[in-house]
Amino acid sequence: MAKETLTEVITVAQGDEQKPPKPRSVLPWMAENGIFIFTALLILGAAVFVDGFASLVNITDVFHRAAPIGIVAVGMTFVVISGNYLDLSVVAQVATSAVIFLAVSNVYGVPIAMLAALLAAIAYALVNGIAVGYFKANAVIVTLSTTYIGIGVLRYFSGGSIFFGPEDGPIRAFGTAKFGPVPYSALVLILVTLILAFVLSRTNFGFLVRSFGVNESATRLGGVNTGYVIVGAFFVTALAAMVAGWVLAAFSNTAVSSMSTGYDFQALAAIIVGGTSVFGGKGSVLRTLLGVVFVSVLTNILVLSNITFGYQQVALGILIVVAVTIDALSRKVGTR
Repeated sequence: MAKETLTEVITVAQGDEQKPPKPRSVLPWMAENGIFIFTALLILGAAVFVDGFASLVNITDVFHRAAPIGIVAVGMTFVVISGNYLDLSVVAQVATSAVIFLAVSNVYGVPIAMLAALLAAIAYALVNGIAVGYFKANAVIVTLSTTYIGIGVLRYFSGGSIFFGPEDGPIRAFGTAKFGPVPYSALVLILVTLILAFVLSRTNFGFLVRSFGVNESATRLGGVNTGYVIVGAFFVTALAAMVAGWVLAAFSNTAVSSMSTGYDFQALAAIIVGGTSVFGGKGSVLRTLLGVVFVSVLTNILVLSNITFGYQQVALGILIVVAVTIDALSRKVGTR
């Protein structure tokens, strides 16, 4: 479809939201710009009041550890913007990619291991995308089911074993390498973010994803194969989860089926805090990256402050509730 035609589809899809100008409300403004202010204040406050936060070693470690979750989050942004809420199966996808990457590379080498992980990612994308996009199944139920299926299959074939890479191998070398003070893992996160930001904002497929999230019916009436759009969104998420699995395996030089537990929740927190709406149609990959920074810095502050893991989860949960509430209220104000 030509870009001009696509733009018309999006214009039609957004037509129901176009109202006469209203007085500006603080809630929509907060939903759009709050993440920039809060992230800056959080980093500034941590640098002044939290011992050890501003050290170069700590800052590089924050980005090193945030890279796998960040890669998952920027990929999952496509599914959220398309209006299908989230992909819970990223937990299984990351673990599958990591285990395949190390297990296969130990026997057949890194290129074959990458290809095997890619095939697994394609399988996840097709199952999720076809079930949701063409058969209109509930995305949460489908992806929760593929999580259990994927983890179950992975544990069956791996026997629940922990796989280790050689200490002098290329995977370990990548996991510990830095470009100056910047870990390679952080560079991968930035590269993936830039690529996906371009896809979402500068390609026809990206226009379709956002159009579908704004108004599915209008997009379909515009002659768009909406099943293709959803399969594509899940495919982007699966590819990102695959890369995250590679980075995670390289980071620790180990892989096990339970290594990515909680990635769905942490990625969702970054996406929502970054300003992407759970109702679909609104958001950006670059904002998700900023959300990753915010959540990672907040977690690091809690760790440096000796806050236990349970309270860290409570803090992230509260953060998600506040962000979702602001988004919902801003939409309600905007439609009055």
